[in-house]
Amino acid sequence: MDSTGSLAAKLLSATLMFDQTSLAALEALAANSDRRILRRGEVLVREGDRSDRFFVVLSGRFTVHREGVGETVAEIGQGELVGEIGFFAALPRIATVVAARDSIVLEIRDDQFERAAKALPSLRQSVTTFLARRFAMQSPAPRQNKQPCKLRTLAIVPAGRSRISPDFISQLRAAFSADKRAVFLTRRELEDRFAGLPIDDQPVLDWLNHLEGKADIIVYIADDDPSEWTRVCIRQADNVLLFADASDPADLSSCEALALAIHAPSNLRLVLVHPKRTSTVSGTAAWLDARPGVRQHHHVSLEDGLDVERLVRFIAGEARGFVAAGGGSLGCAHIGVYRAFVEAGASFDYLGGTSSGAAMMAGFARGLDADAIDRGTHLIFVQSRAFRRLTLPQYALLDHKVLDRTLQAEYGDVLIEDLWLPFFALSTNLSTRRAHVHRRGKLWQAVRASGSIPGVLPPFFTVEGDMLVDGAIMNNLPLEQMKELKTGPNVVASLGSHGPRKHHIDYDSIPGASELAVRMLTPFGRASLPKVPSMIQVITASVLAHRPEEVMLDERDILVSPAISSAIGFMDWSQHSELYVEAYEWTKRWIMERLRDNDSRLLRILGIPAAPGVKQAAASDLDRSAL
Repeated sequence: MDSTGSLAAKLLSATLMFDQTSLAALEALAANSDRRILRRGEVLVREGDRSDRFFVVLSGRFTVHREGVGETVAEIGQGELVGEIGFFAALPRIATVVAARDSIVLEIRDDQFERAAKALPSLRQSVTTFLARRFAMQSPAPRQNKQPCKLRTLAIVPAGRSRISPDFISQLRAAFSADKRAVFLTRRELEDRFAGLPIDDQPVLDWLNHLEGKADIIVYIADDDPSEWTRVCIRQADNVLLFADASDPADLSSCEALALAIHAPSNLRLVLVHPKRTSTVSGTAAWLDARPGVRQHHHVSLEDGLDVERLVRFIAGEARGFVAAGGGSLGCAHIGVYRAFVEAGASFDYLGGTSSGAAMMAGFARGLDADAIDRGTHLIFVQSRAFRRLTLPQYALLDHKVLDRTLQAEYGDVLIEDLWLPFFALSTNLSTRRAHVHRRGKLWQAVRASGSIPGVLPPFFTVEGDMLVDGAIMNNLPLEQMKELKTGPNVVASLGSHGPRKHHIDYDSIPGASELAVRMLTPFGRASLPKVPSMIQVITASVLAHRPEEVMLDERDILVSPAISSAIGFMDWSQHSELYVEAYEWTKRWIMERLRDNDSRLLRILGIPAAPGVKQAAASDLDRSAL
């Protein structure tokens, strides 16, 4: 039995829940089945065709498409079955399946399966159980919970006029942990192993298939030119890193043009490498403008390795996010929550929020610490009284000019795309009636737009003509937007609710215009006015009233709702420091309690192994054994 047949049998056994005693029969099925190689873009099955066979993915990746649905329905990776539902239910193909990269499948025809079923009587029952389990898991699920297929191959391709840095590759190797078995491949290594053979010849592909079964991830390092090896790297890759020295010109290289032509935008990452960590970064916009299809970019300093470790978490689907809810002045609690997590050992890879939550996360993304953000809050809202400057109610109740000036002074003219730490702010686009995710442009403007409470502040208008207001109208806790940007665990900081707040006010006691004017002229008259919430308080409460019934957490997310005194109002910024400190102390206790309980979600956020396990081969050791 060759290694391919043995691998196929083991995959069938694991998928259909067989024990080891059935492995010999499954190996016989694999040995008598056909192996097919599909190049990237080749159709494996087509919707509506007859289902006379099914497939086991030995290596590679496939995407699933349905007629009339614009986006990819699902992804299929190593060890999964293709076409089994139509085959066993005697139905036509329900979808079209296309190779997302060069792939190998085991093709099992109906006559081959019938012979195997006679030799292995439990085969039909196992298939029935498997299909029942598959149908049970296919109940409708929220779109944001759809997880991508595990990344198995990565290509690193030079961008602009850059050459791939050996220092970067060395740090990338080191950043893959010991239990993440990574193999790095170059053209020279394959030529040394397969002298005289074309790089995409059958024996080479067989060996890569075998290697993929042993490694967690294969990293293909492309040439500096669009050679045949570079084409193989791009074609074999699930994801592509476009490597660039940030100091080089930003023009598009022929290598990355090839990658952009082959891969969907969601599969591409631009990595801008810097020799040292400076206080500010510039010039990112030119790189992104030249590559409109690239959805994600990363700034990587080679000085300390921290950014490379963050990049590896993104690659592995383990990037850690912090999502901060809006809530007016109560957003100061986020400063304390974030500080407590960082002091406990958390290192966050993506920050995002709505309204005041966006403002606090912007400070951390800017590189400020908790105390500096608290001082900035005091300057903006207490010392400058930015939310206490009434104006003629033509455009809004408050004069926005002071707020704009203080925000610009606090965040400077820094662009979001130039931040070392990825960040987004959420606002509501009244022009398109959709959520607006700020990932480029001036940081202070994103904060200003995200916190534009309708009626209290004028909307923020973009150069494209969009009218933006507070993001809380659309989504006060933008976990969905975070999940669209990256995969991995998240801390979700909600400011919570203390339940319904009653206002015991005699409605008839609210004075009309003339009576109010008279009573406002004397101290006694003002003191006797009913304690009705102000216009600003009513508007703010209205904005925050629309909240999703349930935050769509998955098994890796953790919700934090610090205790907040009900005496602090949404617009009362005078107690910002007290709120920050109280949330900090509360979160420290909260973290300690869950550490004592060995909370797996918290351990994942802190990067602590949940339980000791057998140490696997280091990446460097696997490199040597494989090559």
